[in-house]
Amino acid sequence: MRILGAWLKTLEELLLPPAAPCGLCLEHPSAPVGACRSCLDSLAIQWESWNIQDHTCFSLFPYQGFGRELIHKMKFQHGYEQAVTLGRMLGLACREEPELAKVDVLIPVPLSPGRFEERGFNQAAVLADNISKVWKRPICDHVLRTRETESQSGLSSIARKRNVYGAFSVLPGFDFRNKNCLIVDDVITSGSTFSSIARTIKDYGGRAMGVFAARTERSRE
Repeated sequence: MRILGAWLKTLEELLLPPAAPCGLCLEHPSAPVGACRSCLDSLAIQWESWNIQDHTCFSLFPYQGFGRELIHKMKFQHGYEQAVTLGRMLGLACREEPELAKVDVLIPVPLSPGRFEERGFNQAAVLADNISKVWKRPICDHVLRTRETESQSGLSSIARKRNVYGAFSVLPGFDFRNKNCLIVDDVITSGSTFSSIARTIKDYGGRAMGVFAARTERSRE
């Protein structure tokens, strides 16, 4: 009977495999989107769009509470699984947004070599990679950060603009002309980093939009 019971359990697991753990809390079984119901409720997901200097931007949830904790985990606590899951969720949202149907390429906000070494991965690149897996848009890695910049956290709007002014450039080998480029990052605050990259893309003949996991109230001022 024990052998039969074990066989039946194995068969049941093959036919009805247990749900993967939630990619955000890593504890509860996940829903098809990759996160559990409790985490989804805590995120207070609300897909929103707004304009920054005539560029359309989208984000998934407000930068507060649990959403803020997830962003901090990605950036400062090696939260790779959280970045993977949020990227998948962003991809599902982008796929359903009519205004993004014209996007040709994804551009993750690049990290400086120093920050990359500290964190072990670029969270924007992980987001973009998993957006691409769901939404089937290619990733362009020809935008790079040309110098170390201060953390934008705690800086005034004017200081943020100065901090990232001229901090991005384009490597040869990709033709931006007439391309609709979607800049990808984890959170948008003042929009200074986004605007700096958007200007760079425009200088090379492309058009920029933005998508972010989280948004602050300041981003829409």
